[in-house]
Amino acid sequence: MIKKVEICNVNTSKLPVLSSEEKIELFEKIKQGDEEAREKFINGNLRLVLSVIQRFRWKRRKL
Repeated sequence: MIKKVEICNVNTSKLPVLSSEEKIELFEKIKQGDEEAREKFINGNLRLVLSVIQRFRWKRRKL
């Protein structure tokens, strides 16, 4: 069973998860100018971005 976790109205369970090896491979391709690798790398890091947004959004409300 996949848990549905929404952050900023985005279902994070459907976002791709990249392994460390995949990130390294994609980064090497990005340095060579591969736009498709860049998009895949960005999408693979959306969970991190959304979790940071959520963390700071709650801290801001408490101030």
